[in-house]
Formats: sequence, C-alpha cells, structure tokens
Amino acid sequence: MSQQDPALAQLENQLASLSRRRFLKSGLLLGTTAASALTFPVRALADDALPIGIHHLSLLEYRVFDRLRTIFLPTQRFEQLPSTTTVPVMENLDRMVGRLNGDTRFLLSLGARTLEYATLYKMRRFSSLNDEQALNQVRAWQSGISFQGGLVVSMKTLMGIAYWRDPRTWAALDYDGPVSAKWGIRRLGNLPLPLETEADLNV
Repeated sequence: MSQQDPALAQLENQLASLSRRRFLKSGLLLGTTAASALTFPVRALADDALPIGIHHLSLLEYRVFDRLRTIFLPTQRFEQLPSTTTVPVMENLDRMVGRLNGDTRFLLSLGARTLEYATLYKMRRFSSLNDEQALNQVRAWQSGISFQGGLVVSMKTLMGIAYWRDPRTWAALDYDGPVSAKWGIRRLGNLPLPLETEADLNV
C-alpha cells in the first residue's frame, strides 16, 4: 500500500516513530483512570451499531474519529466548502484504514482507544464531549508528551486526506483534478528516473 500511496506512507512513518513500547507505557499512565470505568454507569458506555458502509473501523474508532471530524474539519465556518457529510469523510477514512499495514493499524487502534478513555476521570468518554471540550482535550494532547502529540498529528493527517482528497472539495480550491488523469499520463509510482546514456550527455 505505502509504495502506491505516498500520503498513507507518510502516515505509516509518523506512527512508526511511536513505538508499541511507548504506546503501552503511556497507556499505563491511564490505568487508574480506566479503573474508574468499573463504577461508570453501564448505560453511559452502551454501544450503538456501526453505520452501514463502515467495514474496517471498530465502533470505538468510529466514535473517536467522528468526534475529531467536527473539530479538525469545521467546514461550517466556510460557505464555499462542502460539509463533512456531503463529502463522506467517515466512509473515505474507513477505506483508507482498511489499506494500512498491520503494524500501523495496531498503533492507530491502540491510540484511538487511549484517547477515548483518557477522559474517564471526568466520567465522560472523549467521543461524548462537546466541541469545545473535545478541542481542549486535543490541544492538551498536542502540548503533552511526545506520544500524545504524535498521535494527534497522525489523526489530523488521516482526517485531512479523507476530506481533501475527495473530488467534491476541489471546486472550492479552483482545482480541477490531477493533470495525470486529464492528460492521460501513465503513473510510474516510485520507479527511478531513466539512466542517462552517452548520447544524452553529448546533446
């Protein structure tokens, strides 16, 4: 996948810098917080069904990213931009997640779970916070330990790709698509440039 999609390859590199050990060590810091879930009302943690069309995100991941969608992509502030429901951001995101390699997928899942339960000491999950509360939590993570800041950057990357890569957003940018598609240029991926011959050098 990463050899065919530079944007997702960048995401894999971002998350690769956050080793599993660092994720797990940081997760231990939330141990006492998670323990409060034992007394948290069961109905407050009740799960709904995943929307139709979502095949790769877990329900917890869907809730976390759907909350991030409204704070990372506040399209309602800009009249020319299509909304994040007109552009199927969550469906686009789901397809991208399905293309991640196994290690990146594991780290993303672990990171989403850590973010979701990081606010249990407030008797609230991250996905249940309002916009202002969720934004404050994300800002706190951005200025927190490296694990937290790195995770926020990776999640922003995913959300940005899920929105801006969709052709429905291009009109607002006066962009009519990649020239490779319009001009019929064959994609070469990461192939090296042709070697120069003696004839080329003598031109």
